[in-house]
Amino acid sequence: MKYLFAAFLCIFMLSGCSQFTGKNTVVFWHAMSDPKDKTLKALIKDFEAKHPGVKIRAEYVGNYDILNQKLLAAAGSGNPPDISQVYENWTTRFKDAGVIIPIADLMKADTALSGDDLNDLFPIFVRNNSYDKVLWTFPFNKSIYVMYYNTTIFKKAGLNPPYNMEEFRSVARSLTKKDSEGKTIRYGFGFRINIDVFAVLFYLNKGKFFDEKETKALFNDTAGVEALQLLCDMHKDGTAFVTKEYLDNDFAAGRVASFFATTPRLAEMQELLTFKIGVAPLPGWRTQTAPIAGTNLAVFKKDSMTPEKQKLCWSFIKYISSAEGTSKWAAGTNYLPVRRSARETAVFRKYINENPLVMVGVRQLDRAVTDPRNKNWQAVRDKIGSAVEKALLEKATPKEALDEAASEVNLLLEKNK
Repeated sequence: MKYLFAAFLCIFMLSGCSQFTGKNTVVFWHAMSDPKDKTLKALIKDFEAKHPGVKIRAEYVGNYDILNQKLLAAAGSGNPPDISQVYENWTTRFKDAGVIIPIADLMKADTALSGDDLNDLFPIFVRNNSYDKVLWTFPFNKSIYVMYYNTTIFKKAGLNPPYNMEEFRSVARSLTKKDSEGKTIRYGFGFRINIDVFAVLFYLNKGKFFDEKETKALFNDTAGVEALQLLCDMHKDGTAFVTKEYLDNDFAAGRVASFFATTPRLAEMQELLTFKIGVAPLPGWRTQTAPIAGTNLAVFKKDSMTPEKQKLCWSFIKYISSAEGTSKWAAGTNYLPVRRSARETAVFRKYINENPLVMVGVRQLDRAVTDPRNKNWQAVRDKIGSAVEKALLEKATPKEALDEAASEVNLLLEKNK
């Protein structure tokens, strides 16, 4: 691990990041770009108003890939931010390297904290942020996959959102439309060429990416092959539009009747749409579930992380994840609230009254699943994404593409134990 951090040190030295100073200043690295950063800034302003003399210095460092690289380099140099967004597989790496502080330790020092605080969080978030029953990070910008659909197209065809995979295929066929020359002018479904929708279908098909000890890839089993075959079949029969870009513009233009995406896309698409958008649960297959996405908050160890600074860090995390904070965050970004009690706040009730479709994602939380936390997960994602692309381009069968990726992943797991 030390060698890995050292390798990224040069990146950090060239990044131009300022030295972190000020005992009452908390430096927070994030990847929340416009318009989500507006809500984040508003929450920070609220927190600072409640805590005079405390300054939260929020620094947008780029997308998640850039954030990860800078965190590795900064942690390796002993100069990380105080708080940062992290994915679960990053947490595994940072925890093993001993460069983050368990959130549970900060909570223990909070004498004003209610014993019911953790019980108020949605259970899946507690489980996914805990290792050996110790809470290491805290849920922040969490989202979940749902199905978006064009209500005008569906209504005109007399169709409802599909409940299961058989209906899903049937609806996609029914809504695909060609012109008089045989050119497809509307697709029933659309998806991007990467791991994302494959993973959604894989989870719906009761797939598991690794064995229990995370030492062997399992995504090339029947569940994985069936999921990838489904995407290839829909691409080949012309019922699915396939692209490397986001589907917002094609959906807004009526070129795509439906697609899967996480809950924040609803807010991001609204200005493009001239029709009423629909949101539905994912269609069931061998199970009815939905994968969670989004990051959590970690507090980093460093010389300047005094007990007093730790208290400030926890105070900020505690506020933005409070019922008040998480409801404002959800209302401003369409991310999920992380607390059940947020649903009872005036802010969230008003938000739901104006945007009732938001509850579709919230209701899926009781049966949701999460991605593996293996420290190699990002590299695994890339290899599976390449397999998906290879199969869609008919350079290999779904089985061949996934078998090849699984062999590469098994070598990676063995090498980076």
